[in-house]
Amino acid sequence: MSARAGSLPKGLVAAVLAMTLTVLGLGGAILVIKLKPAELSTSANERAIEVWQEVVARAPEDDEAHVGLGLAFVDAGRLDDARGEFEEAIGLNGENWVALAHLGLLVQDAEPERALDLFDRAAKAAPTGDKVAALVYAGDLLMAQGDTAGAKRAYSRAVGDSPITFDAHLGLAKALEALGDTEGALAEYQEASQYDPSNAEIAAAIARLQAGN
Repeated sequence: MSARAGSLPKGLVAAVLAMTLTVLGLGGAILVIKLKPAELSTSANERAIEVWQEVVARAPEDDEAHVGLGLAFVDAGRLDDARGEFEEAIGLNGENWVALAHLGLLVQDAEPERALDLFDRAAKAAPTGDKVAALVYAGDLLMAQGDTAGAKRAYSRAVGDSPITFDAHLGLAKALEALGDTEGALAEYQEASQYDPSNAEIAAAIARLQAGN
């Protein structure tokens, strides 16, 4: 992301982000496959929000700072506030893929078509290896809409971008099974099982498909 007049040095933004993630107990997982806020203490949430509010106050034109605050709001369950920060980040930098993907998640129930556009933009803007999340989000939404063929394409692209991502293989397996490709579905379920061997849903799917062959 390009530097802007009045923005904080990128090294400082990155350092604050790393510190915030440590406070939140999230390690390095800035963008996860599912939007499931961690169960944090109120004080930890408040500290993270305060840190990022200070960063934004010092650099209101820095899109990464707004993303950091948005993520802190997500973990605090303040989703309307998070949406505002992601919108702000995208207004400052239309290729901020983290903001695009997270905003898509937040609006997908009320604005599914906009969400799909946001996921598409995020996948295009993200570097190779990071496109997977937005593609899985898109696949999940397309499956929910009944567009199984579209979901298959999204999940296939996700697997191509990151072959070691559990959600990509599981989504592709479900799409293939729904489309009647039992052989392909079985292969994807088996691939997914490598990353979650104790998953009962996958074990049942494998047994079901093997019994049908």
